[in-house]
Amino acid sequence: MSTTVCLPEATRKRMVQLLQLLKAWPEKKITSAQISKATGWKDSLIRHDFWLLGKNLDGVSNGYCVQTLTSVLEEKICDTRTKNCCIVGLGRLGAALLDQSIFDGSGFEIKVGFDSNLYRVEILRSSFPLYPADDMPWVIKQEKIEYAILSVPDKDAQKICDRLVKTGIKGIVNLTRVLIKTPPSVKVENISIINALNLVVRKESFD
Repeated sequence: MSTTVCLPEATRKRMVQLLQLLKAWPEKKITSAQISKATGWKDSLIRHDFWLLGKNLDGVSNGYCVQTLTSVLEEKICDTRTKNCCIVGLGRLGAALLDQSIFDGSGFEIKVGFDSNLYRVEILRSSFPLYPADDMPWVIKQEKIEYAILSVPDKDAQKICDRLVKTGIKGIVNLTRVLIKTPPSVKVENISIINALNLVVRKESFD
């Protein structure tokens, strides 16, 4: 049974990132200073996030126990069920995700892929079935798919998003540059590579 808690979106994003950091951490302990150095977060923000988790995560002088901290984060922010997903849009970006092994151990399983280009559907090799986009309603229902990765051309993003919403999808990872609109019941995470690059570029000051 999942024990996820309702956290502010910014806190949840940080804790997901911290969980990945902890899983690769080579030592048994980690200090708030080390977390701060690796992430850029202030110590006070880290302590506040831990307080929101509702667990006693007081550190000691030599740091937090990585195993304990990892267990708390997995309990509080992770849904341990295997979540069925699909990829919509099999151009260069979508096609790069056709190997299910990329998602091994993640808790997510890519069940199917969709594309409006029938030629792509027929010639691309994948570890899971590929279907024409018109088949989304019945395939998504049949495969019990809850989440979608959207990598269609920008001009088609909102239209395909609307179709996904009608199928009952719970969440969409949007790889396009378009800020798609969904009802409150459908969570969207926008991960445009171009937009992300624009965010990491430091704007020169002309003052």
